[in-house]
Amino acid sequence: MRFDLLSLQLFVAVCEEHSIAKAADREHIAASAVSKRISDLEVRLGTPLFNRSSKGLELTASAHALLHHARVLMRDIRQMEAELAGHARGTSGQVRIYASVSTIIQHLPSDLRDFLSANPAIRVVLQEGTSQQAIEAVAENAADIAIFGGAVPRAGLRIVPYRSDRLVAIMRKEHQLAGNSSVTFAEMAAFDLVGPLQGSFLDTLVLRAASDLTRPLKMPIRVNGFETVASMVEAGLGIGLVPEGCAARYVIGTGIVAVALDEPWAVRQWHVCVQKSQTLPPPVRLLLEHLTKDG
Repeated sequence: MRFDLLSLQLFVAVCEEHSIAKAADREHIAASAVSKRISDLEVRLGTPLFNRSSKGLELTASAHALLHHARVLMRDIRQMEAELAGHARGTSGQVRIYASVSTIIQHLPSDLRDFLSANPAIRVVLQEGTSQQAIEAVAENAADIAIFGGAVPRAGLRIVPYRSDRLVAIMRKEHQLAGNSSVTFAEMAAFDLVGPLQGSFLDTLVLRAASDLTRPLKMPIRVNGFETVASMVEAGLGIGLVPEGCAARYVIGTGIVAVALDEPWAVRQWHVCVQKSQTLPPPVRLLLEHLTKDG
C-alpha cells in the first residue's frame, strides 16, 4: 500500500483542525482538493477516517492509528529537510516542546536562550498545555519533548528531572492572613481561593490537599496563568497560589503581598520526558541534554 506525502500532510491538518475548510486554509490549498485527497485515502485504506458531528469532523479509530504514524513520518521528513538544508552550518533541525505554563514563565526562557545561542541552526516550536497534555503529546508523537509535573500515566517514556519551584500564597494587603509569616493550606481554605486551571499540576496538588480538609473549597473562579491569578487576587476575588519567583514580580507596585506556604508540597519538582528510544534526532538529543544537564 502506497501513500503520498501530501495526502498524509493534509490528513494530519484535517485531524488537527477537525475541519476540511480550516485545513485547506492552513495548507493554502482548495478545500475540494483536500476533500478529494481524504476520500482517496479512505478508498485506499478501505475504511472511513472521519465522522461528522456538531463539533466538526471526529476521528475514527482508523484515523487515530494513521495519525500516529503520519506524524512520525512528517516529523522525520521535516527533520531530514532541515538537517540537509543546514548541513553546512552544523547541527540543524526542529524540536517541538510541549510544556506547562509554570516552566514556560520561569525556566525555559533562559534555558532556550542559551541553547539557541549555541545552536543557531536549530528551531524550537513551543506550545503551552497542562502536564497531562504535554505527556500525551510526546506519547502520540505530536511533540518531541514534554516538560511536566506530577505522576506519569504513560509507559514507554524516558523521564529526567528538570527544575523545581516553591509555591507561595498571594493575597491583598488588607487580608486577614496577610500579616502571617506563613500560612497552611487549611488556613487558606477558610477563605475564597482563586482556583488553578482544571487538570493542571497545581490543580492536582490543591485537590489532594483539599481531600484532607473537613470543609469544601470555595473557588468562585478558576483561571489559567499566574499573571491572571494575580489580577484576580488584586481585584479581591480570593487568595491565589503562584511560584515564588513569579510572586516577586506581581507584588511590586500592587496591593498584593506574598506569604510563604507551609506545606510539604509547596516545593514542586518538574521533569522532562521523551519517547524511550535510542534514535532521538540530533537536535532533540542536544536540547534534552541541555535541559537536564543539572538534573
